[in-house]
Amino acid sequence: MRLKDLLDFETIVIQCHNDPDADAIASGFGILAYLKAHGKRSRLVYGGAPIQKPNIILMTEELGIPIEYVEALEQQPDLLLTVDCQYGERNVQRLSGRTIAVIDHHMVKDPDALPQLREVRSNYGACSVIIWDMLCQEGFDVPADEGLSTALYYGLFMDTNRMQELRHPKDRDLRDTLEPASSQGKLFRFQNCNLSLNELKLAGQALAGYDYYEYSEGHGFAVAGAEQCDPNILGVISDMLVEVDMIDVCVVYCMQEGGAKLSVRSCVKETRADELAAFLTDGLGNGGGHMRKAGGFIEKEAMIGEYSRLFDHRPKQLKSGVQRIISGRMEEYFLTQDVIHPGSGDAPDLSGEALYQKKQLVLGYVRAADMYPVGSKVEVRMLEGDQGFSIEEDTYFVIGAEGEVYISREEVFLANNEPIDEPYIFQGEYAPQVHKAIRQRGLEAELLKPKSLKDYARACVTRPGRRIRARVLERITKVSASWSDSYFLGLPGDYLVAREDDLTDIYIIKKDIFLKTYERVKPVTIQR
Repeated sequence: MRLKDLLDFETIVIQCHNDPDADAIASGFGILAYLKAHGKRSRLVYGGAPIQKPNIILMTEELGIPIEYVEALEQQPDLLLTVDCQYGERNVQRLSGRTIAVIDHHMVKDPDALPQLREVRSNYGACSVIIWDMLCQEGFDVPADEGLSTALYYGLFMDTNRMQELRHPKDRDLRDTLEPASSQGKLFRFQNCNLSLNELKLAGQALAGYDYYEYSEGHGFAVAGAEQCDPNILGVISDMLVEVDMIDVCVVYCMQEGGAKLSVRSCVKETRADELAAFLTDGLGNGGGHMRKAGGFIEKEAMIGEYSRLFDHRPKQLKSGVQRIISGRMEEYFLTQDVIHPGSGDAPDLSGEALYQKKQLVLGYVRAADMYPVGSKVEVRMLEGDQGFSIEEDTYFVIGAEGEVYISREEVFLANNEPIDEPYIFQGEYAPQVHKAIRQRGLEAELLKPKSLKDYARACVTRPGRRIRARVLERITKVSASWSDSYFLGLPGDYLVAREDDLTDIYIIKKDIFLKTYERVKPVTIQR
């Protein structure tokens, strides 16, 4: 679906979910601006009960967002478009339209119930990001409109706990693009009327009711449930909980319409918050964020199904069911994992494992110095996250089969790949980008306008010579990376591998990437 598809309709009503939050209102405001620019008659509405949250009232007033509270529509519009929600859900006032459309970032409960006109991206941190991306696709200059930029930025800000739980690279693209175009003064005022006295009491109750689990001497994790609240309140609670001396990692959750919202924190390098969030929500929803702060969502029906599978009955209470699943997965994560330090005496010996070699695949490559001068500090943005480093004379970017990016030295690159005289065609979900840092701002670098790797990439084919030993993982495994403070995380089904010519070079390859890029070496049969 594209926004230009909406121009086929004369009368259009854009509908937010009941009790709309900043993301829903910003999303509707973005579509309203697009339709207005094309001379279309449209309205932005919501049902349920009139808005009472101070920050939402301030947002709509300061930015001049003409949102209307309705119980019914006087006339049926040609198009009813729901944003940040899906038509027919319990938290969406039942209105009617001759044609129904949906733009949303939540999990799809019933794909057959979705209308034909739809755009659902469940791995995005906010619906505002989808709207921004669709506006960009139509050539709409969002940064030129300060009010719209501020609204979309604030929508993402609120739905990702103050930008601490960004999941998709498009989330980070919106942040970097619209932050300088937004009104910082208005954003500051919005941010400082988020927490009510009732929510302060709610935070205190959640902190008092945490459960603590020790997974090694002096180290543990905590799980706490809060009453229904905005995602940023969960962030406040989890930020406080992880500051407790014996709590390395914590998860705070609350029930929302359709499922449970999670806020994850980690203060130790051995556990990445974003990977833990993805593990907790695997098969149940989605999760992601940063190394230290992340978030996620567990869909209600998926949780009930998982609970019934594990315990042979449905949960009597949804909140207690979520608590039991989160606690169980946390215990599984911490108590059934192996940690490998390559080159150490306890590193596994893979010399007897099956031998594999790379398939001959067409990949993309870029000599980094062709993009930025040697010595530049840059950040590569891809689906797996952001990775920063300095460009050297022999640095190469290699774009893998799934759109992932590897950093390679020229000698290693040429030993494993052969450049060919063919154009490189990128086919992944998100084309990786490279940002150049120009100065440090707090804990993050300020970045220049990014350059897309696919615009510079040329084609190469993998050489069949490099071979590896590999075994399928049966337990959660972490392999520390010698070149950073992070690690490779492998889940059951992924592959633990080592180079045949250097068995101390141990790392992990995800199952889908391994199966696409490697094939087993057939043993040679000697004829006698």
